[in-house]
Parts: sequence; structure tokens; C-alpha cells
Amino acid sequence: MKKLSLYTFLVLMWCNVGFAEDISELQIEGFSIGDSLLDHMSKEEIISEIENNKNAYNYLTDEFGEVYLFKNYEKYDYLSFLVKPKDTNYIIYYIGGTIKYDNKIKQCRKKQKEVYREISSQFNVIRKEENSALYPWDSTGKSINHYISLFLMSGDEISISCAEFEKNIKIENNYIDGLTVEISTKEVSKWMRNYIN
Repeated sequence: MKKLSLYTFLVLMWCNVGFAEDISELQIEGFSIGDSLLDHMSKEEIISEIENNKNAYNYLTDEFGEVYLFKNYEKYDYLSFLVKPKDTNYIIYYIGGTIKYDNKIKQCRKKQKEVYREISSQFNVIRKEENSALYPWDSTGKSINHYISLFLMSGDEISISCAEFEKNIKIENNYIDGLTVEISTKEVSKWMRNYIN
């Protein structure tokens, strides 16, 4: 199967590959939608990560759990994944790659627009949504996600977002402002929208 790299998108070094339709053909640092996270982590590590991160999703059902990986990646500072906690294969339904832009929101937004222009030229995007939204778990109302979402014919999504967090939230949770490129299956997108809206 031909693999297209979102790392390539992010550094804006493109090949003329025409319109892509299947997000499982994309990779972030070697990971693809549909891969098993067990190829990269132990079951115990995955379960521990899901448990540690569940508070960020306490406004949602427990259908998906989040797992973070902090390694010496080529382009991203860290990766995150959504898997189903009850799936013994821990198949990946979502991948996010984040680059830190702490307290540099203007630089983040500039890079976001550059990445959007390049990605949108490579996919058959049926709809674009651009907005800013408060994070529902922050009672201060000061943590904001500035996002551009691209909706594909398949129902899957690619999103480029700049997150800026309230100062105390950053200290308490060790959060850092940054640019995230996300690829999500339609199942994850529906899960998020059903409970956020």
C-alpha cells in the first residue's frame, strides 16, 4: 500500500500525488490509522496511559481512550492516539502529531494556515470548517482551540489546530501550547461531536 506522510505535509515538501481519499494511507512518524498500537507499546503501557488521560475526556463516554507517546521523533514533539479500551488489538482510530509553540500563538496560527493550504491541495475536501472553541473541561473558559477541519468524502477528517491553554491549567497539567495535525476516522469524529455539541 502506498504511504503518504503527514510529516511531509508539515514541512511543506510535497510530491504531486493527486487527490488522496483514504486516510489510512497517511502516516505520522510511521503510524497509520488501522495499525495496532501493540506494535509500539505493551498492553500494560496502553492501559496505564488510558487510565492516566481519562479525566480529559470525562465529559464523553468511555468508548475511546487516549494514549501519548513522547519519543525523539523526526518532526513532532509528541504523538497521541485514540483506541478502544475494550479492543484487545488496540487498533488506532485517531493520530495526532504536536509541535510545541508555547506562548507563541501568532507563530502557531501562521504555520497552521500554511499547513492547511498544502493539505487541502492534496485531498478531495468536501467541506472546510474554521473556528475557535473553548475546551469544555476548563472551567475558567480561557483554554482555546483554534482549528481548521477538513471533511473528506469518506466522512474521515483531517484537522490542523493551535491550542492555547490557561496559565494555571498549563502548570497543573504540564500542558504546552502547540500546533497539532490530526487524522480521525469518521467514528471518532462522530463520538466527539455527539458529546461536545
